[in-house]
Amino acid sequence: MQSLHQTSMSVVRRLLSEQPTTSAKVAFAWQLAAGAALARNGSPEWRNDGTLRVRAKSAAWHRELAMNRSVILERMAEILGRGVVARIVVREPFDQG
Repeated sequence: MQSLHQTSMSVVRRLLSEQPTTSAKVAFAWQLAAGAALARNGSPEWRNDGTLRVRAKSAAWHRELAMNRSVILERMAEILGRGVVARIVVREPFDQG
């Protein structure tokens, strides 16, 4: 028997697979893959070459996002399919001064 999480992710994958790959689709997958705290503190920008650039909101969040990049990338592959997001580049926050 599948857990509720496995069942819901299966439904999400099926629904997303029927849609074209757009920035909005990748941003939605980012929210699911990163989780609430990381997603809230990183702004994703998807490029057609498979790169997801994430701008961190602070230096501390930059470190957190960078440390979790491989886990998030694996989750993105589970949601969108392998190769849609080939790599994640975590960028420094904008200068606040």
